[in-house]
Parts: sequence; structure tokens; C-alpha cells
Amino acid sequence: MQESEAKAKEILSKAIQALGGEAYLKLQDVHRTGRFYQFRKDDLQGTGHFQAYEKFPSKSRFELGKKGEIININDGDKGWKIEYKVVKDQSPEEIENFKIGLKHNLDYTLKYRLDEPGMRLRYLGKTRNNLDELEGVQLIDKDNDRMKIFVSASTFLPARMEFRSPAFGKRGPTDDERQYYNYHTVEGVQVPFSTVRFANGFKASEFQVESVKVNAALPDAFFTPNFKK
Repeated sequence: MQESEAKAKEILSKAIQALGGEAYLKLQDVHRTGRFYQFRKDDLQGTGHFQAYEKFPSKSRFELGKKGEIININDGDKGWKIEYKVVKDQSPEEIENFKIGLKHNLDYTLKYRLDEPGMRLRYLGKTRNNLDELEGVQLIDKDNDRMKIFVSASTFLPARMEFRSPAFGKRGPTDDERQYYNYHTVEGVQVPFSTVRFANGFKASEFQVESVKVNAALPDAFFTPNFKK
């Protein structure tokens, strides 16, 4: 068990170094722009422009549409949604869903969760993903929530993440998977420009990033519903 945990820690340490090391760990905020594709059981249902802002550890602003017609803002235990300039509080369930998603966010996990009290790590060995060989690590937290992170055996950049999401609204529990492709260096940090999400084995969404800015000193007020750009 100790050997497995030591190997898992080694793999995750190499992944953090591959992502930029200290520059990655000290990353304050990220602003991504691009196109968003929504799927239902692999069939394309819709597409649109998005802007996604993250300020670590727990602030998020996601704007959908060329003019940000729909905006979701979260700041820890607080959340709002703005639809065509009409502001509403997020429901407790929506806020809890954001917090669960944050726990399963790759950057948040690597930057903040590895040293959580009760966190256990286990090396899963090697597997293959298309032509790339991957090394896998399982993380089990104090609540027995389990995640798997797979990194390239050659570059050590994260390639896939797996976890289980609880039921939300009319949606039942799902086995979720994230795949990360097309890394680019942005101010010393490796950023995946393509992220594909799967739910219960079906393609659910895809994000194609067109531009990235990091460490833009986004103000806390930006993650409130009254902020004006």
C-alpha cells in the first residue's frame, strides 16, 4: 500500500511539473474564450461562444453567447444566474452542484486537494488511450469520493479524469469522464485547448478554446452579479 501511494504521489508530482511547476501552482486566475458544443448521447444539440473566468480557489464566471446573454457566477457558497440582464439567485441545489463540480475540477484537485486530511492515493498502473500510453492514479477522499487521473507516460500531462457525479435535478447519477487535448504553453503554464466531457459513456459536451489569458488580476467584484465590464 505504501509503495502504491508513493508511486501515485510521484506521478502527480510529475504531472504538476509538466503543467508548469511553481508557475502552475501559483496560478491566480484564468480567462478562456472559445466555442462550446452540447451533445445528447453523442448527437450535437447546440453550439455557441463562451467566455470562462476562474479565480482560484473557488470563483467562477461562465458567459454563454457572443454578448454574454447567459451568465453563471459562483463564489463558494454564493451563486447567481443572469439571463438577458435579469439577475436571479441560484438555487441551493445549483450552488451545491457547482461545489461538487469544483471538487472534481482538475486544476482545483491538483492545486488544493492532494494534501486534504483523509485523502488517500493509489497507483493504478499503465493503460492505453488511442496511441498514447497512460499512467493512472486514484484519489479517495475522506467521504469515500473517488477520482481517477490518467497522465501521459511520456509527457506526464493529464489526459483523462474519471469520477461519479450525484443526481442533479431530473438527471440521475452519472459516471463522468473528461479528456484533455491540444496543450499550449501560456506564460509558462500548459493549458489544454480542447476538453471533451462524457456522461455514462456518451459525449456530453466539448470546449474548444481559442484564446487564454492568465494572472490578469481579476477583481473579486468581477464575480458578483452587479459588476459592469
